[in-house]
Amino acid sequence: MNNAIARFQVGQTYYGSLACAHGSFPVICTKRTAKCVWFEHATMPEHYPAARATVREGNRYELANFRRWLIAADQSDTSMDMQLA
Repeated sequence: MNNAIARFQVGQTYYGSLACAHGSFPVICTKRTAKCVWFEHATMPEHYPAARATVREGNRYELANFRRWLIAADQSDTSMDMQLA
């Protein structure tokens, strides 16, 4: 059994969600420290520039709140082509 916790990684794309919105928002992790990560919106950084989010640890993955979007470290997609987003 693997007890490893999924952690945020710089350069990785993650998907955030709002409780009141349908769909998800792609964000890129741009910086990482032990307790914080910085995200910026993957397709509209001019509207949602990089901002810091405090990391908290869940049972299986890290969680962060970026501009009221819940981001989970297990919601990544390394195959996303940013030219198509």
